[in-house]
Amino acid sequence: MEMRKEMLFDVMDKTPFGDLVLIEDETSYGSVLVAYALLRYARERGMKIMIDDILDSLFLVKKHLEFFGIREDFSNAIVIKTGGKMDVGNVIRKIPLEPELVIYLSRYESLINEIFSIGEYINIILNPERLFAFVEKPTELYMVINFIQGFLGNKSRKAFYIIDKNIASTLKFNPIPELEGIATTVAYIRGENGKGKVTFGKTPFIELLDREFEISLEKVLQW
Repeated sequence: MEMRKEMLFDVMDKTPFGDLVLIEDETSYGSVLVAYALLRYARERGMKIMIDDILDSLFLVKKHLEFFGIREDFSNAIVIKTGGKMDVGNVIRKIPLEPELVIYLSRYESLINEIFSIGEYINIILNPERLFAFVEKPTELYMVINFIQGFLGNKSRKAFYIIDKNIASTLKFNPIPELEGIATTVAYIRGENGKGKVTFGKTPFIELLDREFEISLEKVLQW
């Protein structure tokens, strides 16, 4: 069954603020597809957008969109950069990666609480596996997982974590099983040559379980 724009946006409408959606991408274009679809959704609904740009992930999304003929500057999205050098969108703060993760998380929490105190956001987290690549021991893994879990139920955001499953599964500590445990929705994107299939391994919407939806990069870019 084809995943049409109206169908996808309806699911997003029904997803409550406070939920955490984990999108596991196994394709070469999934992060671009999802980020652009979320951007279009937020704009059509008149909602504010916040993007977590980890190590220049947003710059890559922007360049890939340009390759497909889409000129997008993300100017209406506030951006928090973790590391990296290439600024895209309205960058409001840059947080350096620290040898001690607890210092980084403390700085991030202080900033994010300030942002969420003034409104509701569609929160796009690009390539969190890049952050988990710095995890060196189990205690650090659970520190980050518990930190993410602490925002579950926060009514100021709908969070969409777009993770590269192929890379995450090769890390010293694969975060995906733990992220799946705390996520309210888990979606998988598989496919090649610009055509993909979306399935839901976990969702509060029973009608979506055990169903496969076809989605193409070309059609999403026309939204």
